[in-house]
This record gives sequence, structure tokens and C-alpha cells, in this order.
Amino acid sequence: MEPYLDAIKEIKELAKAEEIHRVDDVSIYLERFTDLDLIATGIYAEVYELPGEPDKVVKLCNSKIDGYYLFARWCMRPENQDNPHVPTIHREDSIELSSGRVVRFYVMERLEDITDDGKEPTRPSHFHDYDFGKLWGTLRTMTLPFADPEKPFSDEVQSVDEFVEQIQEPRAHFYMNAAERKPVVIDDEIIDEHEELLKTLFKVLSFIDDHGVMDLHGGNYMLRGDTIVITDPISHKYAN
Repeated sequence: MEPYLDAIKEIKELAKAEEIHRVDDVSIYLERFTDLDLIATGIYAEVYELPGEPDKVVKLCNSKIDGYYLFARWCMRPENQDNPHVPTIHREDSIELSSGRVVRFYVMERLEDITDDGKEPTRPSHFHDYDFGKLWGTLRTMTLPFADPEKPFSDEVQSVDEFVEQIQEPRAHFYMNAAERKPVVIDDEIIDEHEELLKTLFKVLSFIDDHGVMDLHGGNYMLRGDTIVITDPISHKYAN
């Protein structure tokens, strides 16, 4: 943890001295002057290995519309810290740059990709567990309309039972080609197997409903052993 704490201290001092202005400057500093190694990049964040602690990573959130901190703080609530379906987040650090932009760092557990074939998990056939892949496809299709702020999730789905009922409605997945367009039905066995995950997901979606756009693509689920973990279900926050 010491290399990380030293980096945070130095970046704060550089920002206070107005020697770091842009979010890119933070990434450049981490690359050139620390032992943290970049292992993944996304639209809103970068992920670094933490030297000497293979079970942890550092996530740098550097977008002004990034909503990850909302989910992270929800995960860090005492009542959610023992939930196996959300990531363990050990600490949050935030730094305001001289430009006024805020960057946030999270030290969190290291998880594994949900696929075992090297493909991005965006279709059911790409998931390690095909039954969960079908479930994810249904969840993605079902929740996509709720990314519209004019269609609140909580207005139409007010309980876990209603959530499950909608999941089990036969529906054609929006991403399938013409030959595959047939109703997909999620049977009771799949629901029972993933009951605790679905309860957690309902809580997460209910929480972020008023805060941002839902983002349930397959890359935002990962694995802790055989346990499915919801890693980042919100793409960005609303302006208000």
C-alpha cells in the first residue's frame, strides 16, 4: 500500500502547487514516477496493479461525468460490505486539480474476467456460464429502456418479485440476428441459482435510478472464484 499512499500524497502536493492541471497529468505521473502498472483502460477509468499486493488494484476515475463514485460509496456502506455480489472497496481518495476537476482513486479487490475465451462478454455465448449469459441478455434487454431519465426504473419495478416477473417474461434479445430471434425464457432453476444476485441487482438499480444511466453490458460483471460480482452498473451521472 505504501507506493499508492506515496503517490496520492505527491499528487495532492503537485495539485496544490498547481503543477498538475489536467487529468492526463495524473496518468502521466503514475506512469513515469510510480511503481503502479497500468493494466486496463476504459472510457471513464484506468486500472493499475498495486505492487506487492496481487489481490488489490487501484482504479482511477478521471471523467467529470463519471458516476462510479455513486456505486462505490453504495458498496462501502456497512450494510453492503459483506454482500458477495458487489466488489470490496478498501478506500477512496479524491484530489481536486488546479483546473477544478476532481479525480478519484479506489483501492479495491482484484477480480477476474467473466469469460474464459478471451472475448468481451456481450452475448450469452461469450459467458463462462451459459445460463447466466441468457439471464444477462434478458436483464440487458429488460433494463435498457430505463436508461432514459424520463422512464424511472422504480416507477415500474417496485419489488424484487416484480423484477423477477419481468425477467421471466418471454422476450427476444435485441442483439440477436434474424435466425436467432425467438423468445428467450428464463426458467425457475436459473432464477433460484442467482436469487441473491438478482436481489442485489434490484437494490443497485433502485439506488442508481435517480442518479445516472444504467450500464449492464457484460464487461461490467466479473468473477470472484465462481461468484458473479456487479462491478460498474452506472455509466455516468445526470447533471442534476
